[in-house]
Amino acid sequence: MSRPLKIDDLIVWKLACEFEEGVLALLARTPRAVRDAKFYSQLSDAATSVASNVAEGFYRFNAAEFANFLRYSRGSVAEAERRLRAGVRKGYWPQLAIEHWLHIAFRLGRAIKGLREYLLIAAARKRAANTPRARSKPG
Repeated sequence: MSRPLKIDDLIVWKLACEFEEGVLALLARTPRAVRDAKFYSQLSDAATSVASNVAEGFYRFNAAEFANFLRYSRGSVAEAERRLRAGVRKGYWPQLAIEHWLHIAFRLGRAIKGLREYLLIAAARKRAANTPRARSKPG
């Protein structure tokens, strides 16, 4: 008998948490970025919302809803990537300081996309199985 899937089992979750922790640590050790309250808030909110949306979707226990929350997560990854690059342009950190986090963001985006596609297929199959025509077919 297999155990129930836990959020900690998901690669998307692990990457989202790693990304969040890394971006927040980068911000914390960059006093100029911390002093730019709007920039700090936008980047920290974007990085934090990735994992938050993964968690909220996971605990909805519905494939279609989870897929929708993953869409929000992917948008937050894109926003965080853009703001990391903006930090380079503003002189808050060198490009080298964000390369690892951009790589994690890329992996995270691909993982989100793959899981989302799987969930959308699962939701479509469930809808098809629950249509009156599908239920009335003889076995």
